[in-house]
Amino acid sequence: MVQGKKKYGLTDFLSGYFGNIGTMLLVNLLFCIPLAVFSGILWALFYLTGVIDILVLLLLIPLLSPFVTGMGYVCRKLTTESAIHPAADFIKGVRQNWKFSLVNGIIVYIVTSGLYVTFAYFREHLNDITVMVYLIFSALVTLFFICVELSLGVMAVSVELKAGELIKNAVMLVLPGFWQHIKTLIWYLFIAAVLFSLVVMINHTIAVLVMLAVLTLLLLPTLLTHIAVYNAYQTVEKIIIIPYQKNAARQKAQQEQQKQEQQITIEQLEELAKGNPDEYVSLAGRMVKRRTVLKMLETKRRM
Repeated sequence: MVQGKKKYGLTDFLSGYFGNIGTMLLVNLLFCIPLAVFSGILWALFYLTGVIDILVLLLLIPLLSPFVTGMGYVCRKLTTESAIHPAADFIKGVRQNWKFSLVNGIIVYIVTSGLYVTFAYFREHLNDITVMVYLIFSALVTLFFICVELSLGVMAVSVELKAGELIKNAVMLVLPGFWQHIKTLIWYLFIAAVLFSLVVMINHTIAVLVMLAVLTLLLLPTLLTHIAVYNAYQTVEKIIIIPYQKNAARQKAQQEQQKQEQQITIEQLEELAKGNPDEYVSLAGRMVKRRTVLKMLETKRRM
């Protein structure tokens, strides 16, 4: 059955997330377990080597990608107002999508590292017009890539498609879902600005670290994930899910119709066929001309 149209908006988003704050808190804590483990390993490595390498720190992207998908699965159920079982749904999201998420995380890591290296290489030559053109082009490609990734993450936990189909549909949704993705980025920039303002106001290293740790433990991962899922799902639902549901419902109705027509006996068809061929009669719940009944009768007799 095709779902009724949901009214999306800021009120719906806030009531959905904060109305289920206990559930989201638990999911947040579950995500923080692998986050703490992998972060601890990397910081131990930095401590032993005495060198903090951004490219090594970015390895958190592929390492945490399956667990982000677990959060995404829960947030998708929250967006669609489905019943949520926090721990079970988080684990299910990770288990069902970990291979795809890991490979996708590696791709995101490669792209992100490439952009970092590119900017680090060219930042001394920003006065060169050729370099500026190249960086602007890179920024546009990056925006396109982000839009693809936002749709891809939602579709991975919403529809059952092969990896190639997921990627193709994610690319197709870039333009229809562009404004939704821009809203996600605006929210991210707003949250970053708020955090930066808090850091500046506190101006104490230990206090800042404690604040960021508490916010990460209680709020930030699921909030950021839900913003992305809530916005991207609207386009996925409109372009992919609803048309699929309508087509599936139509096919089911046709199959039921065919099944009912197959159960009609020759005697019943003969009775319905009597009269003007251009007149309409009721056949298994639909109105058809008698000439159609005659064709069905001929077919049934040959069987």
